[in-house]
Amino acid sequence: MRWLILGSIFILAVISFADKTIIGLAAGPIMNDLNLNYEQWGIVGSSFFWLFSIAGIIGAALSDRFGTGKMLLIMAVIWTIAQSMTFFVASLPLLILTRVMLGAGEGPFFATAVSHLSKWFPPESRGFAFSILNLGNTIGKAVSVPVLVFLIAKFGWREAFVILGVFSLIFVFFWLWVGRMKPPLSINEPETAKSKIDWRATFRILRSPTFVFTTLIAFMGYAVITFSLVINPTYLIEVKQVSAQTMGYMKAISGGAGALLCIIISIYSDRIYKKTQNIWKARVLLTSICIFLAGVLYFLFTMTTSVPLMTSALILENAFILLLFTLCPQVVNSLLPERKGLMSGIMMGIATTSGIIGPIIFGKVIQAAGTNSAAGFNITIQALSVLLILSAAIYAIFARPPQQGNTNNVQSPRKISETVN
Repeated sequence: MRWLILGSIFILAVISFADKTIIGLAAGPIMNDLNLNYEQWGIVGSSFFWLFSIAGIIGAALSDRFGTGKMLLIMAVIWTIAQSMTFFVASLPLLILTRVMLGAGEGPFFATAVSHLSKWFPPESRGFAFSILNLGNTIGKAVSVPVLVFLIAKFGWREAFVILGVFSLIFVFFWLWVGRMKPPLSINEPETAKSKIDWRATFRILRSPTFVFTTLIAFMGYAVITFSLVINPTYLIEVKQVSAQTMGYMKAISGGAGALLCIIISIYSDRIYKKTQNIWKARVLLTSICIFLAGVLYFLFTMTTSVPLMTSALILENAFILLLFTLCPQVVNSLLPERKGLMSGIMMGIATTSGIIGPIIFGKVIQAAGTNSAAGFNITIQALSVLLILSAAIYAIFARPPQQGNTNNVQSPRKISETVN
């Protein structure tokens, strides 16, 4: 049964990615129809994240209390409504409204999905399970990008949004059946989400270097994802001079190959964990190395116009950034296994605020470059690259999760409080 659950959440992840990425693919037609400039488009990109972060924290916490299965169902309903509403968009405010609504519905998805899968897979298999969850995002890129480019060109951007709403609605009916399944009792971890927790001790955990720097590196990774979703399609077409069709193929190939590479690295991480029972070696150090390399590759990406070289760089960069969201949740969850949804939700809630800040900054930098927009694009990418490299170094030095990977041995906030007092 757990493979059916994993497959179902994989499908939902594909839909989730398509919902997020269509706005970047339709940027040209939307900007032309609504007479928007780059600075206004930056606001559109940012609006998706206005409620995304806070909804992610609140929704993930509620999923611990009321059930992850129910929360996934509610999210799919919201996606259906938000995407269908886009058909009626005729002005900037209404477009922003639909993006804000979709962002609120998307916010809790990752943390809730991680928490739900944790109920079905034991710790030594979660790297693989979470990599399949992330594979949904990249397969969403590989499958949905060429399809969406075709739909936008053939039928129009409004109709393409509605089609995505229909897919979300189909999943709603599917999950009404699958979501009722109960996980096996053999996966025995502390499950005390419905009991009271010492929030003072919990906040102490949230201030720990491990949580802070795990969140920081995820923040930088999500800034890159935001750029890829909102700005990168336009960058490839206008600066790198590739056609819309070629851009779609580049994203499809880099997404699919990057996802497969991420799975391979995640399996390697699981093997390190199984052998050493050391989360720092298996999750933190491996993540730091990969993100350092991602920063270098992203910087070099601005220096070539070769489609094969750019695609190769995107494959590796996609794999390494995806790895963040496979391994980082396991690091923060190890700090408080009783509240996996809450811990992942807070980490992702803070990390995804880069989605609010990033598009506005990206848009202003590109707009400020005036007629030399290529310089604005390149400066933005190079700055992101440097920040990735710095965050990778800081993460390796300061993040120190529990040495033993067995989360059953991690103290709860209640026990920590008793020890302190």
